[in-house]
Amino acid sequence: MTIAPQRTGQPDPATQIAHLERRLAREREARMAAEAIAESGILALYQQQERLRIVQAVATAANLGDDPAIAFAEALREVCAFTGWPVGYVCMFDDDDPSRLVSSGVWYGADEPHLAPFREASAHITFTSGVGLPGRVLAAKAGVWVEDVTLEPNFPRALAAGRGALRGGFAFPALIGEEVGAVIEFFQRSAVPPDPELLDMLNQIGAQLGRVVERYRNARRLRIHNAELTTLYAEAQGQKEAAEAASRAKSNFLAVTSHEVRTPLNAVLGLSEALKREPLTGAQHELNDGVLASGQMLLRLLDAVLDMSRIEANQATARLSDFDIRAKLQAIISIWTPRAQEMGVVLRLDTSRLDLDRIRQDEGRVEQTLVNLISNALKFTPADAEVRIVAASANNQLRLEVIDGGPGVPEADRERIFEAFEQTDSGRAIGGAGLGLSICVGNVRVLEGQICADRTDDGRSRFWFSCPVGDAAPAEDLPIPLAPARGLRVLAAEDNAGNRRVLQVLLAPAGVELTLVENGLQAVEALRAGRFDLILMDANMPVMDGPTAVRQIRAENIAGVAAVHMLTANVFAEDIARYLAAGADGVLAKPIQLPLLFAVLAECHDADVGQRRIG
Repeated sequence: MTIAPQRTGQPDPATQIAHLERRLAREREARMAAEAIAESGILALYQQQERLRIVQAVATAANLGDDPAIAFAEALREVCAFTGWPVGYVCMFDDDDPSRLVSSGVWYGADEPHLAPFREASAHITFTSGVGLPGRVLAAKAGVWVEDVTLEPNFPRALAAGRGALRGGFAFPALIGEEVGAVIEFFQRSAVPPDPELLDMLNQIGAQLGRVVERYRNARRLRIHNAELTTLYAEAQGQKEAAEAASRAKSNFLAVTSHEVRTPLNAVLGLSEALKREPLTGAQHELNDGVLASGQMLLRLLDAVLDMSRIEANQATARLSDFDIRAKLQAIISIWTPRAQEMGVVLRLDTSRLDLDRIRQDEGRVEQTLVNLISNALKFTPADAEVRIVAASANNQLRLEVIDGGPGVPEADRERIFEAFEQTDSGRAIGGAGLGLSICVGNVRVLEGQICADRTDDGRSRFWFSCPVGDAAPAEDLPIPLAPARGLRVLAAEDNAGNRRVLQVLLAPAGVELTLVENGLQAVEALRAGRFDLILMDANMPVMDGPTAVRQIRAENIAGVAAVHMLTANVFAEDIARYLAAGADGVLAKPIQLPLLFAVLAECHDADVGQRRIG
């Protein structure tokens, strides 16, 4: 009889062992999976932290400096260390041609001799959009990965890369907004498949590097701009100095011209004035009056011409005086008639519409403007023709017209001819500098009038100008006070023999005791030796000039109460200021105007009488 085993309810030990082993295996697998997950997370976190560190390091380098080479060198070092790629290189745009990428000279890890061919090839090649790895980045404005550059058709340095044992390559841009500022390349010794995550990180670095490129460009533009400004400033300074030198030369020229013309003119007018008092025939008086009138016109024309610099600077003002316009016109016609007759031209004056006699205006500018227009008209008028001067007035406006028999001015040229050095074809054929009409324009501007060229109803050429005129005081014959000056002791310093003679003949009727010396030093010595009632001092003299002599006289107080008046041909405003600053009491201009000279004599006589009464 067989006895069945008893069931006790306990598991079989073998089964339990197997079950435990399976459970342990599952736990082991779970633990290993958890460890793998943990390791992967830690690695990812590390990699993420490293990427952030690299981005921060590059950002710091980019933000702290304006030199792209320093920031790029830091970026190459960090990226190569992080990726394990051994070689890094930077291309930048050519400063002279912003469409080309060229070598920046910034490398990392390319010092080994076998990489020399690749460095040399990179240094000598340029990349445009789409050409080579840098060109593809430039075109895409994003990172580009090449698994094996030696097999890439669009990689011009493939042969040199193969010699240097370089295979894998990628590049990314340094972006300024959406503009590529530079391209950064990296190379590996083996072929490497693309890594999108790495390219994404590098694009962030590229945005940081773009900032330093932008600052570099701005700094370069600023340097160029500053260099241009420096050049422009230097040129402007040179032009300013040249203009100032030209202005000084012009001022010196005008001063010399004024002196050299006024000095002989003083003799001409002074001697002619003295000649008026001599017993002359009627014809001789007429000739002498002609000399006086012409000399006085020349003086006014000289004043007007010398004032052109002030007209050009809009600083000139009208020298208002009262004069007889009819007499002035007649004098101008009488002076220019002989010249017109020589040219076979008839010169006529029409005053039928002129209802003025004495007017108040700038006599010299009115005269010079009319004379210039007459001179032009005579040049353009053929023989046996006529030049007509028409004077008219209405509503306190004077209008003077010069109508000639020339070819006239084309309408297109009528404004241009009033500009300096501008001439028509006929004007160039006749000759001249082209300044006469521009001088007229300046004069008329000072007169507050207008000037124009047009044609008369019968087609003749006409130049005219108009200006406002004021009411003049009635004419008075100013007597020359000869008697009150009798006995005055006058010391005159004058180096020009002709002008000393003029003083003698002009002052002889006044009965003064005249002492003449030839320079300022002699005047000082004469005052040390004797007393005078009036000192007349020329400005430009040898040994000691007039202003120096006046300062010496005032310093030694050897003039006493005697007045010191400059009598000179140099009478620009700055000259007068210089004389008064030296201690002069007044200034008389050459040519000598007798009424003004004798007015000074009368003042000195009255002062002398007053001193005697006090004494």
